[in-house]
Amino acid sequence: AHTFLSNLTINGTRLELGKCVRPYQDDRNFPVKDPSSEDMTCRTTSMNVADTDICGINAGDTITVEWHETDEQDRAISDSHLGPCLVYLSPLEANGAGNVWTKIYENGYDPSTKKWCVDIIIASGGKLDVPIPADIAQGYYLMRTEVIALHEADRPFGEDENAGAEYFPNCAQVYIIGSGTAQLTGDSAIPGVYTKDEDGIVFNLYDDYDSYPIPGGKLYEAGSAPVVEKKVDAQSPIDEDGKTSSDEDGKTSSKEDEEKASTSKDEKASSTIDEEANSPSPSSNDKPCVKVKRRRRR
Repeated sequence: AHTFLSNLTINGTRLELGKCVRPYQDDRNFPVKDPSSEDMTCRTTSMNVADTDICGINAGDTITVEWHETDEQDRAISDSHLGPCLVYLSPLEANGAGNVWTKIYENGYDPSTKKWCVDIIIASGGKLDVPIPADIAQGYYLMRTEVIALHEADRPFGEDENAGAEYFPNCAQVYIIGSGTAQLTGDSAIPGVYTKDEDGIVFNLYDDYDSYPIPGGKLYEAGSAPVVEKKVDAQSPIDEDGKTSSDEDGKTSSKEDEEKASTSKDEKASSTIDEEANSPSPSSNDKPCVKVKRRRRR
């Protein structure tokens, strides 16, 4: 009755299972229970940037994230696992470490419909539309998606064997394309964004309620981030005219290029990075604007 981020849909193209998502753990749909666990960051076997493809997304577009219980893509999650959905962004060069995460999307409980975000993704076959802020600066980002299940959250984590919320985070590597100049500085660390006994993490689904306090950092608002000078990185897959570089499997597209691009899946979807060209380590201060050779997962 658990879940994981299985697919992304970008520019109307649904990508293959796990495309641009950091490598799954063996029990890929098992939750994280301890909010202080390092698994809270991405619930992955590898935090190495080079181990995951990068998908291109246009700033201001709406992408679709998709959760499922199994690779066979049956139901999204049990209908008993009610709770919120959240999406965070951080600069890829930070690799998730420190106060680098900015919440760009949240969906909790709607008292007018009496529906949770989990109800929405169940009804839509696991899918949830997430708008990408239009004003953020072009560059590489780590996008963290999360479902929090509250069916055991009437007691804080640690009170008994099953007590506490269940967290289902996964991270995708993306290159956001656009003319925005807002620099996401981040206001949260993960782990650290939640405590085991805060409101919204401890919540009783079995009592009467008409509201829900969504946990986590402040939701991003356009215009709230510092402005940075617009520039294009020397090794970026986008040149100064807005044109893209590509590899044998695909390319990142800008809005102008989309009108001219073919309708093939890979041209619309993702840009990958080539491993031989100085892939940054997680602790590197160099910008991760390099190509990482595509690795085929088993």
